[in-house]
Amino acid sequence: MISRPLVFFTLLLLAAPPAGGQSPQHPDTLSVTLADALARVSREEPRLAAARAARELARAARGEALSEQRNRVLPQVSASFGTQRVAQNQFTEIARRAGIPPTPAEELDPFSRVFASPNTRDASFRAAIRPFDGGVASARVDAARAGFDASVLAESQVRAALEVEIVTRYADVQLHRRLHAVADSALQQAERTLALTRQAVVQGRTAEFEIWRVEAEVAALRPAQLDAQRNVRIAELALRQLLDLPDHAVLKLDAPPESWSGDTLSTTRMADSSRARAADRRDVRFALREFDARERQAAAGYRAAWRSMLPVLDVTLTHQRLAYPLRNANWGGPYYPNTVLGVSFTLPLDFTGGSLTRVESAAAAMRLAKAQRRDAERVHALEQLDAQAQLDASRLEWEAAVAGAVSADKALQVARARHEVGRASLLELQDARVTWLRAMATRARAARDRMVIEARMARFDRLPLSSVQP
Repeated sequence: MISRPLVFFTLLLLAAPPAGGQSPQHPDTLSVTLADALARVSREEPRLAAARAARELARAARGEALSEQRNRVLPQVSASFGTQRVAQNQFTEIARRAGIPPTPAEELDPFSRVFASPNTRDASFRAAIRPFDGGVASARVDAARAGFDASVLAESQVRAALEVEIVTRYADVQLHRRLHAVADSALQQAERTLALTRQAVVQGRTAEFEIWRVEAEVAALRPAQLDAQRNVRIAELALRQLLDLPDHAVLKLDAPPESWSGDTLSTTRMADSSRARAADRRDVRFALREFDARERQAAAGYRAAWRSMLPVLDVTLTHQRLAYPLRNANWGGPYYPNTVLGVSFTLPLDFTGGSLTRVESAAAAMRLAKAQRRDAERVHALEQLDAQAQLDASRLEWEAAVAGAVSADKALQVARARHEVGRASLLELQDARVTWLRAMATRARAARDRMVIEARMARFDRLPLSSVQP
């Protein structure tokens, strides 16, 4: 039978920490800094993949338009080679019905041999050029180039919006972790106050009903602690989904934003430089440049629509080498040249009104693009003022939150010391703890808001407009 001291000693060895007094690090811990998170934007992210696909489509459309425009300088060339055999010749059938005996192929004259030959070989070369198309090709090239420029700017805006979202979710994880730590600390302090209150009741230094107050406070803090823990899991899941991180790994992030200094938030200088550039150029923002490109695209589409009603000049050159080998002869019959040079002048006549309808539609699209561009300027001006106001307010709130947190922490320490020696009531301690909790939460939220607004201001020129869509 095993003795009790031996069992106690065995359990003590199993519960002892490893050598060095430090617990081993989790084997699946994943350290992710903010810079790493911004660099881990997945290429398969749906919004970014859609923007990239739109850019590739615009690139292909531009290539097609340029190929059509090159036809005005470089001809379209094609070569072909074919052979055919006539299963039933009309000239032979006419001669048979007329009772004319067939003449041997060797005795036929060249013209009869051509029309009566059952075999034909054709090697042809064709070149076509359109020196004048009314300017349709040039207008389509302008539209395609503007569309490609707009797609590139749209992709940059999507990437900037994703970066801001990453910073937001990253800061949310840090915020909720900080709030969870505050909730845990508050619960531990309340439980410690409950133990001290029970001891004071036993010693006769306070009334028994004080225990009920502290127990009610502890009971109220437990749901808050559970809610904070649930918010941490939700924020981490949102960050994992955005960065495509494994679910089993423990995320190790940077220090909480409230511990950062002014030098650490280097994006502030980036925001200042972007505002300086915006002061020099009103259209520096990518969204306004995209609307400019959309407006140019619509204007070029209008030019292409009405120019399609102008005449078109085509020039073609066709050179053929034809052979009519005899019925029973082997390959090698003589080739006869056939060269044709054609010039055509085409004037489109539209009696159905389709061309005019296309012109009216293109004109309406151009007016819509101009109206959206003017609306975008107004929205940009409002967003610029609002973003600057948010940045200034976030800095003031951060400074006020830091000062309030320092004062609340000192007040809590004084109230706890006074309560332990019996010079302060439990209500005073509870008020100090509530003030401390609010100050910690306010500081954490102010740090999160400042971090997000700093990141947004650093990318303000590349962010899409909030209420205008091209």
